[in-house]
Amino acid sequence: MKLDIKIKILIVSVVLACLGATVTLGVSLAMEPETIISGVQVLGADLSGFSRDKGEAVLKGMEKDFIGASPLVIRYEDRAWQLAPGKIGLAIDRERVLDEALAVGRNGSPLERWGQYRKASVEGIDIPLYVKVDKASLEKELNSVAGEIAAEPEDARLKINTDDTVEVVPSREGVKIDVERAWQEIEQICRNPEIKPEIKLALIKSSPGVPTQEVADMGVDGLLASYTTTFNQADADRSYNIKIAALALDGIIIPPAEVFSFNGVVGSRSTEAGYKNAKVIINNELVDGLGGGVCQVSTTLYNAALLADMEIVDRVNHSIPVAYVPPGRDATVADNYLDFRFKNNTPHHIYMKTLVSPGRITVKLYGDTEYKKQVIIKTKVVETIPFKQTYEKDLTLREGEVKLKRKGNPGLRVVAERVLVENGLTRVESLPASLYHPVSQVVLLGPGVEPTGDLLPGEENKAGSREQPGEAVSDTVSGGIVPPAMQ
Repeated sequence: MKLDIKIKILIVSVVLACLGATVTLGVSLAMEPETIISGVQVLGADLSGFSRDKGEAVLKGMEKDFIGASPLVIRYEDRAWQLAPGKIGLAIDRERVLDEALAVGRNGSPLERWGQYRKASVEGIDIPLYVKVDKASLEKELNSVAGEIAAEPEDARLKINTDDTVEVVPSREGVKIDVERAWQEIEQICRNPEIKPEIKLALIKSSPGVPTQEVADMGVDGLLASYTTTFNQADADRSYNIKIAALALDGIIIPPAEVFSFNGVVGSRSTEAGYKNAKVIINNELVDGLGGGVCQVSTTLYNAALLADMEIVDRVNHSIPVAYVPPGRDATVADNYLDFRFKNNTPHHIYMKTLVSPGRITVKLYGDTEYKKQVIIKTKVVETIPFKQTYEKDLTLREGEVKLKRKGNPGLRVVAERVLVENGLTRVESLPASLYHPVSQVVLLGPGVEPTGDLLPGEENKAGSREQPGEAVSDTVSGGIVPPAMQ
């Protein structure tokens, strides 16, 4: 019984002592609410009794001693660079340091505050030297002095050599400087003057989007087919359009069984895309139109696809023959209307390469040469469709004068086939037929002249091209070069 009374007396005494200490602490802090309690320091600098303004002055002086005294040294392997603290905005975070110093003995329960007060007065409390930096400037400076280390990841790719052999250029890992890790080291250096002011760069690695093995597995090892057409380089706008469209095709990779769409890859022929006005075929006539010349690119690709034994999905001929390929070998395209499409019918990828030089465009298709065949393309004009002759009165002509306004051209019906020779065996495949409409001949009549229905002297109602019914033209897998285009 006597023991219980003694314990109770002891507990009450302790509580009263704590309350007394708390009251004493509260009175003390209430008297000086904006000063740091005794025993609080930063890196050995005593802040006891300091106001915020006085603490600011002390920390400013410390900045000169601990931060601005000497440059930081950046090291990576056997290389070293110097970094001026001012260039990265390195400074003491004075607000944070002082907030924490002033909070000692003021935060928490009364008992916790008393514990902080007692610890500060007996042992002392060290406030960390918080520092701050401009992260963007830090990253910029690190990349500037160590730019030779950092590198973007590089995807593996196919490289076509001048002899049409194919190489796989390996991928490469990307590396960049770990700015966060560097910042952590800077913080440690600033908080501990005994630490040597050196930062050991750490790197972050990043994987390429296309690894080497992925490209190697494409199976592209050589040239399957090539085709070249020529054009009039003096027609600057048309030549420019050809270059734009050809550039869109260059480097395109077509996976096995995928259907390639010319319009899908080349995109809209618009002024925003850089296309200019040049001659196009509309209603059987050559007129100015946006993107004139693009059809020569699709036609050149069509012939390369034929010679590579690709499966033709969609192909439409022009309404009249064009000058850069024989009749039956062209492929016209139009935005959101006419497309040229073919399917990669090999088990490996197809890589497309385009080359444009003055007056020439070449399209090359690369793939697995195990599937390369000897290919012959034959075309045959099976029908010539006579053109009509129309007349227009022209009072500006002399009495009895007759003048040709537009030369007529017969229409053509052309069939085509693809002959494939492989392992001594020959296979013949029918290709899309072509119908070219006749273009009426227009004759101007002066005063006193009436239409006769007869052609002008020297005019014949026959095909303007060299192919006549019963004749055929062909190209082997090496492709062909045809006369310069007139459109």
